Amino acid sequence: MSSFLFYIGFLGLYLFTSELGSKEDYAREFKDTPFGLLVRKVAKLDHEAAMQAFSKFINDESLNAKQIAFVQKVIHYIEQNGYVESKAVLMKPPFDQPILFTRLFDGKMGGELMETIDAVRENAVHVTA
Repeated sequence: MSSFLFYIGFLGLYLFTSELGSKEDYAREFKDTPFGLLVRKVAKLDHEAAMQAFSKFINDESLNAKQIAFVQKVIHYIEQNGYVESKAVLMKPPFDQPILFTRLFDGKMGGELMETIDAVRENAVHVTA
């Protein structure tokens, strides 16, 4: 399955940079955006995949209501946008209300949440099965 997904990604990149334009056209339009992120941005991430990625946090009974609401905002954002580009996004609306991410989670839990957010993004860059 992994090689199949790699082939599909390679074929899509080939078509996009050969049949529909050149590598220079791609670079001019999308800069250094990896093809997988471009596909994810267009195709989004389905609800089940997002819920699975964040299941550790969804099922954590020690989270308070504000933390749960924050995780749900992250899931919704990823479903709509495909991934979170950087931690800076989490410091802007709607994530900065009612309290900043850095104050909402302790260092360990915040780090684990960022690792999960980064893993969702990296999964689009490096296709795995």
